Amino acid sequence: MRFLLLLLLISYLPVAQSLPRQSLVPGGIAVIQLDPGDENGYRFRNKPVLVTQIDGKPIALVGLPLSLKSGEHFIEKRDSGQVRRKFFEVSHKEYSTQHIEIKDKRKVNPYASDMDRILAEKKRKQKARVHYSRASVNVDFLLPLEGTRTGSFGRRRVFNGQARRPHSGMDIAAAAGVPVLAPSAGKVIELGDFFFSGNLVYLDHGQGLISMFAHLSEISVELGQQVSKGQVIGKVGATGRVTGPHLHWSIGLNGAWIDPALFFGAEN
Repeated sequence: MRFLLLLLLISYLPVAQSLPRQSLVPGGIAVIQLDPGDENGYRFRNKPVLVTQIDGKPIALVGLPLSLKSGEHFIEKRDSGQVRRKFFEVSHKEYSTQHIEIKDKRKVNPYASDMDRILAEKKRKQKARVHYSRASVNVDFLLPLEGTRTGSFGRRRVFNGQARRPHSGMDIAAAAGVPVLAPSAGKVIELGDFFFSGNLVYLDHGQGLISMFAHLSEISVELGQQVSKGQVIGKVGATGRVTGPHLHWSIGLNGAWIDPALFFGAEN
């Protein structure tokens, strides 16, 4: 009887979380310890920041945009006429350049008839990227797919000799049809077949932490669905602007795309 009660007690204990690795560069994460009782209301560049508890201590996780300049930055909280600030220093980082040859020329230089669709999809993606909910969040992520990481976050992309925006996620190569898993619990806030991204899914993990999965061959969830950590959300594919089957996985934090590798321990 005592053993059964012990098992029930353990099942209700909070699960320990592992923090993502701090990286004070554009595209990185600032990990800031807050004072107990003073953890609510902090913002970075006018966006609320994610706050989690580690060993009973409040910790703010702040996404640093790729466009962020080096130098001193801060999160701040305004309360009853008082302003509290927590400062951190951001260093410059030079990302490499990647040249990619795309066979489908239309995915590099779309037709005029494609532009209405592309612009409409861009608005949907922007809305999903800055989505914010107060849902509780578990930042101890699992890798959504085992495979070869073929694309480095932050690389400047050159498609068929034409410069494009930096790579905003992690590419993981795998065979078409391999299941893609939710890295943490979340809610499906956007999905569909997009011109550049192919079949994609956006998950809201809570407090401005967003995952985006692109180029899927199949989507296994529905809009508005709650998914659990490790649940299949789709399958690897080669839809959209690609050179072969792979998963493009982006993580957004307070509206900024950040390096997904930071959620998996030591630098690689």
